Amino acid sequence: MRKSSYWIAALIVSLLLLPPHPARAANQRTLDQYVAHLHSLQALVQSCSAKPALCNAKSVGGDDRVRISGLGAGANTNSFQARYDWLRQTLRAAHDPKEKGRADQLQSAEARLSESLHQASSAAPAGVDFKTARQKANKILSREEFATVREDSLWNRLGAYVGMWLDRFFNHVAQFGKHAPWIGPLLEFGFLGLALIALIVWAMRAFKRQRLAVRIEAHRQMETWEEAARNWRALADEQAAQGDWREAVHCMYWATIAMLEGRRFWVPNRARTPREYLRLLESGSEHWKLLRQQTSGFEHIWYGLHDAAAQDYERAVQLHEGLKA
Repeated sequence: MRKSSYWIAALIVSLLLLPPHPARAANQRTLDQYVAHLHSLQALVQSCSAKPALCNAKSVGGDDRVRISGLGAGANTNSFQARYDWLRQTLRAAHDPKEKGRADQLQSAEARLSESLHQASSAAPAGVDFKTARQKANKILSREEFATVREDSLWNRLGAYVGMWLDRFFNHVAQFGKHAPWIGPLLEFGFLGLALIALIVWAMRAFKRQRLAVRIEAHRQMETWEEAARNWRALADEQAAQGDWREAVHCMYWATIAMLEGRRFWVPNRARTPREYLRLLESGSEHWKLLRQQTSGFEHIWYGLHDAAAQDYERAVQLHEGLKA
């Protein structure tokens, strides 16, 4: 029993020490030779399908290393390897006519060889020139939709430079902060203070622009009413020069009203009566007294249908100047 155990151990060791089966070297073939080999393999499968005795796995030969010479050295890959271990296994199994599924396996092998033939025929069509194909590809890739890389503008480069400078600055600050813990709070409150100052300056400038706009608009409105008052005054002087004292008093009254509207004593409204204008002023004030005298004289002459004289016009002018002052 012990002797037989020795023999078994020796057999196992001898099997382990046997040299490995050498790898089957691939045959270097051109594309045409590869196609011819595929045709011969198809014929072998068809013969095997007809006579099981012809199913010889050794007839397959070695694997193929196929070089496609038409692509040139500039292609990504100009060769491929075709392995036939699958076909050898199929032929070994098909050698037995009683093998289950024998016909299906051979039919599948023939279909696979036909597909390889189709791929080989389309791998390098006749007339393929790599240089011409590369020129066509370059022309397509030069279109605008493929131009994904553009030169950065001056502002982009400046922004990148500022960003890198800030990154280096804060890295130095972080390194320095390990030895000086106060630098962090100082920078934090410093940036907050700068932001607050910038906000205050912006608010002051915004309010200043707003006040300036209001002042300009008010000045424009005042100029409009002052121009209207001057026009009434010029028309009054023109009527006085013609001796039409009644019309002159009438024009002088409206010159006063336009002047007071320009000074915002009330909101303009031409539907008001002279008494309503008077009630808009504070009763007993200096303006109220002067406008009351001018209104009384105007109503007496204009609405009372009385004649006017030069002294009535002079009185209206004095009251206008008093209100203007």
